[in-house]
Amino acid sequence: MNSDKKRNHFLCEALSDLKDLQDIMMNFHSKYFGQLLIKIVGSDTIPFFLITHSGAHLSLLDTVKQFETEFFRIEAVDRERCRGTVSLLRAFDYEGNDTNSIADVVRLEKTSTKKSIELSGISAIQLLKPDMLKGKFIIEPKW
Repeated sequence: MNSDKKRNHFLCEALSDLKDLQDIMMNFHSKYFGQLLIKIVGSDTIPFFLITHSGAHLSLLDTVKQFETEFFRIEAVDRERCRGTVSLLRAFDYEGNDTNSIADVVRLEKTSTKKSIELSGISAIQLLKPDMLKGKFIIEPKW
């Protein structure tokens, strides 16, 4: 197997694992504790960004709501063609403005916009904290 096919295989496998984890979080139900797993994690989404071969973050545009984002949620993986379907996560800073600077993001919001991604142009996946979807943040006083 050449290196590109190997890399795509591992990316498909990693995204498939991520999808399985999200499904477990969403579908796990205990007779005694209900959906305790989602309550512990705080979300049904594991956000991530994708890094291209050039080292840049993959950025996609929502043409309806007019925002660009580097943050995604996995929705489906086609292992045969090694493609992923992601939904776009809208990133906000503490003032409620759109941002793509990871240092400024305090909240991610799920959207209904889905995009299909060819994984041959992707070299890495970086997971983010699921609590970024909660939108809770504390600004501590300076003194």
